[in-house]
Amino acid sequence: MQNLDLTNWVLAGWLVIVIIRRQLAPRVIRFKANFFILIMLMGIASIGDALTKQQVTITSSQAVIFGCLSLISAVGFALLRAWSYHFWVNEAGLVMRQGNWLTLLWWALSLAGHLAIDQLWTGSSVTLLLYVGVTLGVQRGWVWWLARRTYPTALKANQQLQTERHQRRHSCDD
Repeated sequence: MQNLDLTNWVLAGWLVIVIIRRQLAPRVIRFKANFFILIMLMGIASIGDALTKQQVTITSSQAVIFGCLSLISAVGFALLRAWSYHFWVNEAGLVMRQGNWLTLLWWALSLAGHLAIDQLWTGSSVTLLLYVGVTLGVQRGWVWWLARRTYPTALKANQQLQTERHQRRHSCDD
């Protein structure tokens, strides 16, 4: 169990550091779900490993209660972090975003709360990667929605840039 627990801590810790650094820096708003789906799949695999190969036992009622509370927490903190962003349109006409100290505070509270409950529930951190993937996906979607609501015309340039980058990557693969 300790190897899986350590792996979750290291991987999630690295992800959160990278993510927070990116969220505190000015960035062009994009929406790509592949990264979040990958993190969620790794989280599901981690939970599967804990259930099949480790000493973690979870009843179905515990899973429903913890799952619902974890989902509410992931969504709630994702919305708070998205609302803490500053949005603007840069000189190139692209919608930008940047987090601040409040974004960092919401991350700290979110992760501390989830880890504390995860320790009480499973005695480990097996659900951490899934939680990070879900909360990031919701946050990115909400950031996109807020930007579209505030800058509907300018966000079309962001969509065009993302489409062009996607097409260039796939044309290089051929």
